[in-house]
Amino acid sequence: GGTMLQIALDHLKKKGRLLQIGYISEYPHNPDAEEESSKNDIDASDLFWNSKTIQRGEQTIYGNAWPKDYGAVADCKGRVLGLFEEGKIKSLVDDEEEFVGLESVTEAIRHMLSGRTIGKVVVRIQ
Repeated sequence: GGTMLQIALDHLKKKGRLLQIGYISEYPHNPDAEEESSKNDIDASDLFWNSKTIQRGEQTIYGNAWPKDYGAVADCKGRVLGLFEEGKIKSLVDDEEEFVGLESVTEAIRHMLSGRTIGKVVVRIQ
């Protein structure tokens, strides 16, 4: 959502396709959600919650690309884990801040929702 969605839309190829997984910068936790929403030339909330597919010229935007039937993607887990074990894909872990212990979970969530993260935010439990 927000600035990130608009950047993706602005750089999408003429016949490109974009899959929307969420729109976190416009979620209610963000005090600037309304401002973020105004940065898009499409309504990310409507697109997501109504699982709409829209055309933008020759581009196709798929809202809420999560499957309705999670059983349909269950077989993918083994394939993805196999590719990870073979070193063909890797997981990115955000290393901007370190979070240790259950008492750091609130700060880890704030960090995750800040929009500054790259990769997964990890809380180490001792």
